[in-house]
Amino acid sequence: MRQKYIFHHDHYYHTLKDQIGERILVFHCVRQRGGGLGSVLGGIAKYDIPLVMKYIFPHAKEAALKTFSDIAANGDSVKIALKRNSLVFLENVGTGILKSAAESL
Repeated sequence: MRQKYIFHHDHYYHTLKDQIGERILVFHCVRQRGGGLGSVLGGIAKYDIPLVMKYIFPHAKEAALKTFSDIAANGDSVKIALKRNSLVFLENVGTGILKSAAESL
C-alpha cells in the first residue's frame, strides 16, 4: 500500500543550504553572460533581417498576389500556380541581388 509523501521543509533547506551562496563560490553573485545559441542567432539576424526586407519581401509579396490571382481568375490549381510563381520569385530575387552587387562595384 502506498503512503502519502510528507514534505519536510527542514530537510530540504539543509540539503540546499550550501547552494544558496554561503560556502560554494560558484553560486555567489555570478551573472551569466553567454555567447550561446541566442547570441549567435541574434548576431545573424542583425544583418539578415535588413537584407530579407530589402530583397525578398517585395518579390514575395508580388509572387503571392500573382499566385492568388492565378487561382481565382484562371482557375489554376494551387500546385501549378505555386510552381510557376515560385520560379518567377526566385528569378526576381536573384536578379535583384545581382543588380545591387553590380551597382556597388
